[in-house]
Amino acid sequence: MIGHIANLGLWEWFKLRRRWMMWILLVFAILFAQLAVWGSFFSYQNLRDTGGELTVPATLQQQQGRVPRTVRCNDLLSGDPARQPTDLDAQVTAGLAAQCRAQAATLPARMSRAYGNFTLPGSIPNALGTVQTLGLILMAILTASAIGIDYGAGTLRSVLTQGTGRWPYLTAKFLTLAMLTALGLLVAVASIALSSTIAGNLAGAAPDAAGVVATWSDAGIALWKAWVSILPYIALTAFVTVLARSSAAGMAIGLGYYFAEQLIVALLTNFFSWFQNVADYLLVRNISGWTGGAGGFPGTVLPDQTHAIVVLAVYTLALGGIAFWLFERRDVQGATGGG
Repeated sequence: MIGHIANLGLWEWFKLRRRWMMWILLVFAILFAQLAVWGSFFSYQNLRDTGGELTVPATLQQQQGRVPRTVRCNDLLSGDPARQPTDLDAQVTAGLAAQCRAQAATLPARMSRAYGNFTLPGSIPNALGTVQTLGLILMAILTASAIGIDYGAGTLRSVLTQGTGRWPYLTAKFLTLAMLTALGLLVAVASIALSSTIAGNLAGAAPDAAGVVATWSDAGIALWKAWVSILPYIALTAFVTVLARSSAAGMAIGLGYYFAEQLIVALLTNFFSWFQNVADYLLVRNISGWTGGAGGFPGTVLPDQTHAIVVLAVYTLALGGIAFWLFERRDVQGATGGG
C-alpha cells in the first residue's frame, strides 16, 4: 500500500511539475520573501540616515493648506542652521527637536532590531511571516487545481477504473501537496538567506546596541509553524473541491474564506462581545494565533498556541476526513468542463 501511494505521489509530481501554475506560484512566494527582506533593509537605511522622522501636521505649518510633511531628527539635532526647516515656527521646531532627543535614547535599540530583520537568522522568521500568509492563498490555488483537474478533464473515472484505489489516490494528492508546501518554503528560505547575506554586506557592521537577537532555533521553529499552518487550509480547499467537483469552486471559496473570515470577525466582535468566543474557534484566526501573526483583529487577543494547534488539528482531521468520505462514496461523473 505504501509503495502504491508513493508511486501515485511520483505520478502526481510528474503532472504538476509540467504545469506552469506551480512554478508561477513559487515565483510569487520568492518575490514576497524578497520584498520582506529588502523592505526591512531600506527601512533600516532610512532610520540610519534620518535618525527617525517626525510628521508635521498641516495645522503646525506656517503656510495654510499645505499637506502634512516629515522632518528628519538628524537635521533637527545637527545644530546646523542650514539644515533646520525654514517653513516652521521656532517654537514648533523646538518642540520637534525635544521629541527627537527623547527618541534618540531608544534609537540604538530600534536600529539593532531593524538590522536583525534583514540579516540572518532573524530575517527568516521575519520574512516567513509574509510568505506564510501568501502561502495560504497560493496553496489554496494549487490544491484546487491539483484535485479538481481530473474532475474537469473527465480523467478521474478512467484513472479509478484502471485499479487505482480511491483512498490511495486522494492520499497521494494530499501527501504531494504537503511535500510541495515544505519544498516551497525551503526554496523561499534559501532565497531569504541569499538576499540577507547580500543586504548584510551592503549595510555593513551591526549597530552597537544590545537587544533581543533571533537564533537559528527561532528560524527553524518559524519554518515548522509556517508549514503546519498551511496544512489545514489545504484540507479546507480539498474538501470544497471534492464537494463541488470543481477546481474553480475550490479556488473561489479557498481564497474568499481567508478574507471573509477576517471581515466578519472584525465586524461582529465590535457589535457582539460574545462573538469573541466564537471567533477563537475559526480557522484563519487560529492560524494567526499559531504563527504569532497580527490576525487583523484590532482590540482582540489571538488564541494561545496550545489552543490554536488543537483547533487546527481538528480542522485538518475533520475536513480531510469528510473529503475522503465523500470521495469514497460518491459516484464519479464525466468531464465537468469547469475544472
